[in-house]
Amino acid sequence: MASDDKGAGIDRREGWIQEAEAISPSDRRVVEILLSALTLLSDLRDRPIPLPFAVVFLSVVLNEGRPAGNYARDLNMSRYAIYKYIRSLGDRGRHNALGLGLVTIKRGYRVKTAVVLTDKGREVAAQVIGKLRGITPKLKSA
Repeated sequence: MASDDKGAGIDRREGWIQEAEAISPSDRRVVEILLSALTLLSDLRDRPIPLPFAVVFLSVVLNEGRPAGNYARDLNMSRYAIYKYIRSLGDRGRHNALGLGLVTIKRGYRVKTAVVLTDKGREVAAQVIGKLRGITPKLKSA
């Protein structure tokens, strides 16, 4: 009798995982384009960069010249985390490793500090935007 209860429980559980609906071909293409743009960012160093690095970089591309605290507020991240990401996107990564060189912090009179793209950052941003548009621009320098 105990074996019947175990078997009955298993039978009731069959089919509890719902089958995922297939996405449309146009939606699949959108996801492929997004992945190719994110892969471009991830390939900037010998190991993949974490997604928050890409999010912060794209936020700087979207609203360049703002203080780090504004990006923190917009992305709902702590100022400490944003500072770490910006530093890694800039000249220095964790443990004083070489950064990606995509952004820099400028001191100014309107805002105390402004996060701006470097020339390399502008080239990478152009590549990412080109990927998202379905165009493949070439880098000026490697």
